[in-house]
Amino acid sequence: MTPQLRDYHGHPYELTDPEQAGRRFDEQIETIMPHGGCGQTITIGPPDQPTLRIDIDIDADRAALRWLPDGSHATDLDPDTPITVYESPDTGLSDVPANLARLNTATTRQAVIEYVTTGTRPTSVTWEHPTRD
Repeated sequence: MTPQLRDYHGHPYELTDPEQAGRRFDEQIETIMPHGGCGQTITIGPPDQPTLRIDIDIDADRAALRWLPDGSHATDLDPDTPITVYESPDTGLSDVPANLARLNTATTRQAVIEYVTTGTRPTSVTWEHPTRD
């Protein structure tokens, strides 16, 4: 099954190969959102069930990458900067804490391409499960 990238409006874009995935990802993350910045939420996965959630702000060069099937998140950078993203027209702006925004833009792009190539959780990043208090 061909994975799809869904933008903050929920518009689906088929990702038929790794090159197209990188190109579509680049185009999407540079889009100016209604709040005047580039921060937004993107999901990627099969049409019926996204598996990756990406909250990304290229101006801050930070992203939160989450593997939705098990709730884990990528943690390649130390927590530093929270980001604000435009999640959807219904939800509006959403704050993403620094402990989740732990990838840079380039690493996030690489993980997206790896997912489209393999169809499995990217191994190019480190994954952690959220702590439960």
